[in-house]
Parts: sequence; C-alpha cells; structure tokens
Amino acid sequence: MLKIALFIFSCYSTTVFAQQLNIVSEEVPPLQMLDTSRQPIGAMVEIVNAMLHKAQIVADINIYPWARSYQLALNEKNTIIFSLFRDTKREDKFQWIGKLYTLNSYLATLKSRPDIQIDSLTKAKTYSIGTIRGDLAENYLLENNFILHENLFISSKYNVLWELLYSGRIDAAFTNSILWRYELEDIGLNPEQIKLNYQVPNFASELYIAASLNTDKKIVDALAKALIAIKADGSYQRILTKWHM
Repeated sequence: MLKIALFIFSCYSTTVFAQQLNIVSEEVPPLQMLDTSRQPIGAMVEIVNAMLHKAQIVADINIYPWARSYQLALNEKNTIIFSLFRDTKREDKFQWIGKLYTLNSYLATLKSRPDIQIDSLTKAKTYSIGTIRGDLAENYLLENNFILHENLFISSKYNVLWELLYSGRIDAAFTNSILWRYELEDIGLNPEQIKLNYQVPNFASELYIAASLNTDKKIVDALAKALIAIKADGSYQRILTKWHM
C-alpha cells in the first residue's frame, strides 16, 4: 500500500506541481497566524505544510483578512483555502479536500456583565452580537433573523471584534471553543475576563481545507490523499498535540 501511495504521489509530481498554486487563509491563532517575521505558523499551517510535503507540492501560504481569502478561493484558479467551515450553502462553491479539525461555537461575554444571560437565540437577539465579515457566523446570524446594525455588528478583524466587546460597544462575540483565548492573548487582552455564555446550536463546527471550483482536480486529489496519509501515519496527531489541541 505504501509503495502504491508513493507511486501515485510521484506520478502527480511531474504534472500537477508545475502549476502555480495559491494557498490562502486568515490569522486565527493557534490555527494559523504570522510570527514576528511575518511567516505563517500555527497548527493548521503545519498540517497543510505536511500535506504539501506528502503530496510533493511546493507552494506558499498567504495570510489575508478572511473576506479577501474567501473571495480569492471563490474566484481564482488553483486556489486552496483553510480553515473553512463547511455547510450546505457553501457545499457547491468549493471542491472539498478534507476535514482538518472540529470546533464548538459560543457567544462569549464579559464576566463583569452578569446581567447578560443567554439561553437561546431568541434571548441573544435582545443583545448586540459581533462577528467577522464574510465568516459563516455572519450568514448564520442573518438567517436566524439578527438585524445588521441593530443586534448584529460586523468587524473586519478579530482584534476589532474583541475590542468592541471589551469596550462595551457590543454585548457578546461569536467565537469557538479554543481560538478566543489565543486571539485575546495575541492583542494583550485578559482572557480571564471572558465567559463562554451560550453554545450556539446547529452551527457547522467542522473546519475543512477546500479548493476553488476551477482548481485542477489532480491537485485536489493529491492533497486529499496526502491528508489521509498524514492522519494514518500519526503526523497529524503529533502536530495537534504540539499545539495542545
């Protein structure tokens, strides 16, 4: 089996890998972020690099604001995007390579605001909720009848979102089970002030790596096989363990 896999990757290397591949993401610690030298690091960055290595693909990872990365992946040839929530509205917009990780989502509030008690989406509508422009959470809240500029407020970056919460300009921030702490520490805010007030129901929590529709199918297949391979050989789990995930 190993010899067959190596043969497949070797065959791909002479055809697929001469093409220019654009890999895009957003800065979301500890999944993907920039170090002090502005180089991409993080758990998902290491997993994607391991996939590239296994598939014998040479490509750079570029970190942009989420809205830009998403538009590139929607429209540009040979573009890969991660980490992307998968749901029915996105299903036919991308070629789905494989699942990278699973998260739960929450509405986070400040512990200094015990008056904010959320036990349902209906209750959440009585407060001002913040999320990120172009994120699946924005669509989710709009579909659940939140109203832009009334009880829904959109930010372009996570540091802006959290600063809105800490300054009291919004009541709650849409986040997930692990990323919020890293985001806060990265911008110098105290995560001990945060309470995960309400777990969001029926919200896609599986993070995927995907390709634009006009990406060469051979690239998609090579990366999908590579992801399966690094999960099988243990390197995927070693990366998660290194990042305490």
